Amino acid sequence: MPDLLNVLVIAQANDESLQKIKKVNPQRLNVIPAYAEFLDEIVADNYEMMSRRGEIPLEPKWTPAEREATLASAHAIFLSFPFPKTLVRRAKNALWFHCPFAGVSNLKGTDYWGAKPKFTTSRGYTQALPIAETAVGAALMFAKRLDAAAVNTKANKFERSEAGQMVLLEGKTIGIVGLGGIGRHVARLSKGLGMRVLATRRSIKKKIENSEGVDILYPANLLHEMLPECDFLVIATMWTDETQHLINSNAFELMKQGSSLINIARGEIVEELSLVDALNSGKLAHAYIDVYKDDFTKPPSKALASAKNIVITPHISGRSDISHAFSVDVFCNNIQRLLGGEEMENLVDWERGY
Repeated sequence: MPDLLNVLVIAQANDESLQKIKKVNPQRLNVIPAYAEFLDEIVADNYEMMSRRGEIPLEPKWTPAEREATLASAHAIFLSFPFPKTLVRRAKNALWFHCPFAGVSNLKGTDYWGAKPKFTTSRGYTQALPIAETAVGAALMFAKRLDAAAVNTKANKFERSEAGQMVLLEGKTIGIVGLGGIGRHVARLSKGLGMRVLATRRSIKKKIENSEGVDILYPANLLHEMLPECDFLVIATMWTDETQHLINSNAFELMKQGSSLINIARGEIVEELSLVDALNSGKLAHAYIDVYKDDFTKPPSKALASAKNIVITPHISGRSDISHAFSVDVFCNNIQRLLGGEEMENLVDWERGY
C-alpha cells in the first residue's frame, strides 16, 4: 500500500463530496477530480445514452498525455455512470475501483468485468431510500387511483364515476423480490402503512417468519409460493443470469387476480411481452415500471407503452435532493477499510454477478 493514495474521481462530485473524501485521511489521500478530463471519452463510449441525456462535453484542462499519466498513477478510482469502458488496462497501478450503482450488469462488455483490481459497489446505499419511496409511492398511487386522476385532470373529466376503484393499503400484502438495501426500506415503509410484508432473499435456505422486518422471508427458490399471496409485487433484486426473465408468464399466472407489479430494479428481470399480456388481459390491475429493456439507450416499445394501466418513468426512481451523497459515504467507509487493511464492504463477486 503506497504512503500517498492517488484517488481519481471520474464523477460529477461537488466540492463538498470531494472534501468529504479528502477528510478521511488528509495526509494519505491525494484526491483528483477528473470528470471533465474523461467526459469526451464517456460520451464516445456511451453516445446513445449521453445524447438522450443531452450532456455537453466540458472543456478538458489536461493534455491527452497528462490524462493517461494521471490515470496510470491512480490507486483508487471513483466512477460515475455512464463511465469510460476501457480504464482497467490503462490504470496500471489501480488497486480498487468503486461503482456508484448497486449492480454490476452495466460492466459487462467492458474491460472491468472480471478484472484483477478490487471492485466495490454502492449496493444498499446508492439511492436505496429514494427508490424505495418511489416503489411505495406507486402502491399508494394505484390504491388511491392517482394515476387515473392525473389522466382525468388533463382530459377535463371530474365525474366521480371516472375516479376508479380505490382500496385500503392497510391489511394488504406486499411482496418484495430481493430483500437487499432497497427491499429493506420498502419493507419498513410498507409496515408503516399497516401492510403485511413478504420477501425473498437469495442467501437463506428455508422459510422464516418474523425476520428482518418482514412477516415471512422466503428463499429465492420459493418465489412461486409467495406470488399468489401478494396484492403488490415489488421487484428489487439484482439483474444476473439467474434473474433474467425471473418474472415471466408462469409467474404472472401464479399472481393474484387484480394485483399490481412495481419494478424499480432492471427491466430484463421481467419478461416484457408477458407483462403486456398480463396487463391487457386484466390479470394485473396495474404496473409501475421505472425500468425496461435497454432503457438507457432507447424509449420503451410501443406495445409496452400502450399497455393498459401502466405507468412508466425513465429510470429516475433514485433521484432526490441528496442522491450523490449515498455513494460517497460507502466510498469513504471503504477508503478507511483499505488504509486499515480491512476487507472492504460490497466487494464484487464476479461469479455471483454482484
